[in-house]
Amino acid sequence: MAEHSTLTGSNLHEPKGAASASSGEVYVADGAASGAWTDRTVGQAYTLTAVIADVSTAETVYIPVPYAGTVAKVVTVLEGAIATGDDTITVTNVGTGSMGTITITQSGSAAGDVDTLTPASNNTVTADQAISVATDGASTSAQRLWVTIVVTRT
Repeated sequence: MAEHSTLTGSNLHEPKGAASASSGEVYVADGAASGAWTDRTVGQAYTLTAVIADVSTAETVYIPVPYAGTVAKVVTVLEGAIATGDDTITVTNVGTGSMGTITITQSGSAAGDVDTLTPASNNTVTADQAISVATDGASTSAQRLWVTIVVTRT
């Protein structure tokens, strides 16, 4: 009987379960001498990016969501110092409601200031919906605010 390591050509075979696997699935070993066919995109993260043109003016931007998933994190970065008051940024799942807020503190603010939100609710998104990011415009000194949203695919 031939050893598996010496098989060639038509003697080679597909992995166990390949006939019933869906297109695009990969076999993932479980470390216990078995495994399962799994959608290769599940669990992978992707990012959405937007910009609020002037954090010191009340504004809402809408960001399209291409794939279903869970919002894991929202990160903002300020392009320059703001004055007078703190800005509150509200992140909303247009399908279910607010995911939470981020406070952009004016005291000591400067270009490169980073703030984050880890949503605990309303963070499940479906494909082809939107997420909105709004500023209350409570500060002065017009500055751009960049927003990155990390979504883990489901």
